Amino acid sequence: MLKKLLGLFVLLSFVTQTFAERGTHPIFSRLTFPDLFGAMALVIGFIIILRGYKTANTHTKIYTSAFFLIFCFFLPVLFSKSPFSTFIECLILLFLVLLSIVLFEVFKDDFLETFIPKIIYISIIASFVGVYDYFAGITGLPRLFPSRASGEVLSGFKNAGQAGAYFLVIIAILHPLRYSKLYEKLTAKNKSLLKISLICAVIFLGLTAKIAAYIGLLVGFIGYAIIKRSKRSLVSIIVVSIVVGTLYINLEHIAPLVYTRITYKYETRIEGNLEAGVEDNFIMRNINDAVAAFKDRPLIGSGIGAFNPYYSDHEVHSTYFKMVGETGLLGMIGYAIFLYSFLDLFKTASFKKENPFADFLRLGFPFILGCLVSWSYTYHLRKREFWLLVTLLIIIKYQAHKWEMGQNVIEQEGD
Repeated sequence: MLKKLLGLFVLLSFVTQTFAERGTHPIFSRLTFPDLFGAMALVIGFIIILRGYKTANTHTKIYTSAFFLIFCFFLPVLFSKSPFSTFIECLILLFLVLLSIVLFEVFKDDFLETFIPKIIYISIIASFVGVYDYFAGITGLPRLFPSRASGEVLSGFKNAGQAGAYFLVIIAILHPLRYSKLYEKLTAKNKSLLKISLICAVIFLGLTAKIAAYIGLLVGFIGYAIIKRSKRSLVSIIVVSIVVGTLYINLEHIAPLVYTRITYKYETRIEGNLEAGVEDNFIMRNINDAVAAFKDRPLIGSGIGAFNPYYSDHEVHSTYFKMVGETGLLGMIGYAIFLYSFLDLFKTASFKKENPFADFLRLGFPFILGCLVSWSYTYHLRKREFWLLVTLLIIIKYQAHKWEMGQNVIEQEGD
């Protein structure tokens, strides 16, 4: 029962459409359909949560740092510009951290047969749903999810920006899985589906017009090419570039509304901000508003989730400046410790080169750098895909240690 609930939560994690429009209801405007499965899983897995935290903590300090981060966000709640908003933000983060612990405990020993296939299926399902809804909107067929704006390829997401950020993280999982030694441990069926899934993820990300995700993906591919330094990786990047370039050139004829949206996003997000003055530059206004909130209350900022409407009509469009403006020095310290724990998962110097799990971490790191760059414009801590990534990385690190122990036993028996 618990595995099924968790599986549904993972498979439906791309559905971010809420039960009510944002701002119309304090709870339902933040609640989504997959959250119901996650909540039921937490209730059933309560004992696992208590036991799992201790178990997981023997392999990584990231959960400890995550709880400390929540504490830093919650501590000044009574002094927040909006105590209720801060409370909700902390509750969402706590929900995701606890769910990550349960996911780790349930899937840690058979993740290649249970957890990984679900990540592979997500990309295929979400991509096909998004493409179907786009053409359904044009042809008059019934949509699966409501539309929001002309030219948006949404799938189950609330907006295309969420879709781009989501698929960047999914690619950060799928790409190293495909090209690391871990690939050989997959079944023949999952190997085939993985290739399809990765192609779907790259194409769908391209259709979202999420510029920050584009930049993050580019950083990932460049970093991967530098690490591999092989003709095959260079050829792969060239082939992908040609395919994406060809698709974009013909996109105006295939999907003119999507082409118009991507062009508009580039002109407004890149050209517009480069040519605009400080007052008209959205990015600079975003940064200046965050700094203003920090100057007003340097210790705690506005309070997490309480930035809007006191300093801007929008929340801070950057994880890092969100920490500055909404959480102040207290939250910045908590986030710095958490980020260190997160990046510490990629330390592989103590592992053998032939360790397939460590190889995944090595080849996945460039895409994490790409995510870090992308997160300078988006906020990742309350995103489900980020905590799915964290869960997978903890499992991979756990399995890397198990593999090393097994190899050491084999070597000792050989002696």
